[in-house]
Amino acid sequence: MDMKQLEIFVTACERGSFSQAAACMYMTQPNISKSIRALEHELGRPLLIRNAKGVQPTAYGKTVLEHAQMILKTAATISSLAIPDEQDNLSLSTYPSNMAARLLVDFYQTWGPAIHIEHHEGTVEEITDHVHQGISEVGIVYVAKKQTGTFQHILSHKKLEFIPQSEKSICVYVGPNHPLYHADSVDFSDLPCLKFIRGVRDFFSMEHHLETVSMGVIDPGVMKHVVYSNSDHLVTNFLLHTDVCSLGLNFMYRPYEQYDIKPLAINGCEPFLQIGYVRTPERPLSSQARWLTDRFGEMLQGYELQL
Repeated sequence: MDMKQLEIFVTACERGSFSQAAACMYMTQPNISKSIRALEHELGRPLLIRNAKGVQPTAYGKTVLEHAQMILKTAATISSLAIPDEQDNLSLSTYPSNMAARLLVDFYQTWGPAIHIEHHEGTVEEITDHVHQGISEVGIVYVAKKQTGTFQHILSHKKLEFIPQSEKSICVYVGPNHPLYHADSVDFSDLPCLKFIRGVRDFFSMEHHLETVSMGVIDPGVMKHVVYSNSDHLVTNFLLHTDVCSLGLNFMYRPYEQYDIKPLAINGCEPFLQIGYVRTPERPLSSQARWLTDRFGEMLQGYELQL
């Protein structure tokens, strides 16, 4: 058994026929069939039911398929860890963020193509995992102050530290097609009437604590989420071209503004989100990471000085 056989088997199951699997993998149909028969012979049981309409996994084949998919996914993850020498590398994990993207553009323009950039997006758990596993040197996150205990427990378990940079409130982001585009702020009681696109869903998301920060004025369960996506591109396009809005961190670094999207302050919402970065304390930051974290802090400080 080898990885190629597993890939062929998974592809045949997903495509539903040997011919489509062959086209997908740039192989001949007889070679696809031969590979799967060899795998079945090695395992001693049939993996696929073959009929005129194509193929489908047997009960045993479904079990093998599940494990094969996990193996291929793990192998892909291991391959992704093959990055250049750390001395010539910047590795960063963040929430989906246009601000982080523009910050990396600044980094490239400052350091040039000699430094390799690796950027991952994810939830707080995924970001801290990336730093713990050495995939990323630094992870930019924000968490609610009331979650500090839980967050610190996670960091302690992963032997990480959190360097807070600032505290921010939340706001409602709207585009030019939204009826509130020309407003300056909204009340908590207005939120159930709006249509939202929701981004990353995890325990640390701001929606998770909306009832607390609104002091019971609104139940997050009554908010109308019409779109769910972890794509920052989709969020941006919905804000620009529809009457859908989103909750977000009340922070826009003016030099990085590039879309006609406007933040509306939520009346009575105090700063409750700590924004900063996580790192491994035993590992000194590279000069690249120091530049990025310093620049990140300057951006936050620069925004506060403009108020």
